[in-house]
Amino acid sequence: MSIINNIFLSYVYPLKIFSNQVIKTSDGQLFVILVVGCLITLFGQFPSLYYKSLSSHDPFIGMFSASFIAILLIMPLFLYFCSGVIFLVLRIFKFRLISLHVRISLFWSFTLVSPWGLVNTLIKLTNCPLWFEILFSIFIFLIFCMFFCSFLKVCLKYKV
Repeated sequence: MSIINNIFLSYVYPLKIFSNQVIKTSDGQLFVILVVGCLITLFGQFPSLYYKSLSSHDPFIGMFSASFIAILLIMPLFLYFCSGVIFLVLRIFKFRLISLHVRISLFWSFTLVSPWGLVNTLIKLTNCPLWFEILFSIFIFLIFCMFFCSFLKVCLKYKV
């Protein structure tokens, strides 16, 4: 199945789809999952970038280029760094995981919450109350944490 199809199915059967991903995913496919999540995040920034370019009279292409560099080049490096730190912390607490399991859990969780970023951007552009924006951002973070912890739990079932 394709990654996009797996993203949609993961909202219905997250652990089943993730279990299939753990079995089949290599490092190359894992990077593709991360890039798809970054692309979805980049597309989710379009409405906000367009509005900011209109309101501040800055060129859209400059703002898009800065977001492109930040999201597609720096964010993957940051997520790889975070996966390494999380792996070391889990090793200190004696969890029996390999670094591939931590990376796939983190990257797949990030890819699953990426579409919610577009909704978050649209909420910010519609001038909703600040408390609603904050609650929705917390909701997205909690969904990410739920997916990440559930996926790590699935990975613990596989023998190292």
